[in-house]
Amino acid sequence: MNDQTSRSARLRYTAAGALASLAVVGAVAGTAALAAKPAARASRHAVMVNCDATKTPGATVPDKTGTPEPPPTPQPFLNDIQRLVDSGTITPAEGQAVDREIRVGRIDTDSLVSAGFTQPQLQAVQQALDSTKRGLAAAAHSTSK
Repeated sequence: MNDQTSRSARLRYTAAGALASLAVVGAVAGTAALAAKPAARASRHAVMVNCDATKTPGATVPDKTGTPEPPPTPQPFLNDIQRLVDSGTITPAEGQAVDREIRVGRIDTDSLVSAGFTQPQLQAVQQALDSTKRGLAAAAHSTSK
């Protein structure tokens, strides 16, 4: 084994080790984020509504059997916002603003505040969307058993 081959092998091993370390750090950070209390997650400025498959039309995520799942639909979240409009909690224009953000896959509370949302309105939107999210997660969990 010459010096060039030795250096190349060390570089590969170092890169593989760095990649493995990043994977471990990502797994730990992801687990910590999932374990965080809901109140801690709600205090962030942006709330994720749906997974990345919403952002990429036609994207699917394979389940444990390798069968691709259909892309998630934002309809349950849009229904939540329509109920808030129907109850008078938010105006139809505010409902359309939230609908646009849902379709993008992310709700930026800072942009909603700048659009005129009050704190009680933001809380109502977050509670409705969180409730639907939990319901969908529970339904997915119960069907995966």
